[in-house]
Amino acid sequence: MLIFNTTYKVSSSISNNWIQWVQKYHIPFMLTNNIFTNPQIAKIVGSDDEEGISYSVQFKIADMQTLMSWHKTNAEAFQHSFSKEFGSEVQFFSTVLEIVE
Repeated sequence: MLIFNTTYKVSSSISNNWIQWVQKYHIPFMLTNNIFTNPQIAKIVGSDDEEGISYSVQFKIADMQTLMSWHKTNAEAFQHSFSKEFGSEVQFFSTVLEIVE
């Protein structure tokens, strides 16, 4: 089992709108194909600064092959939609974590 984690740096001026967007659009989009589970949003403690606030959005996924398959068919559309919605107000990067226990 893996955790697909995306860390976002969100401009303070749009933080509330971004959280609503994640709850209303991003999480439902990720859950539509039933390969991602257990979504959660977390604010990174101590991350507030003049550039914004950092958040982590996480989902569980069975394995790397499933993630790569999803990425091939969905990542480009997501990135385009995301850029259209937020432009340079939000920056992000993703990491994959392996659950040890």
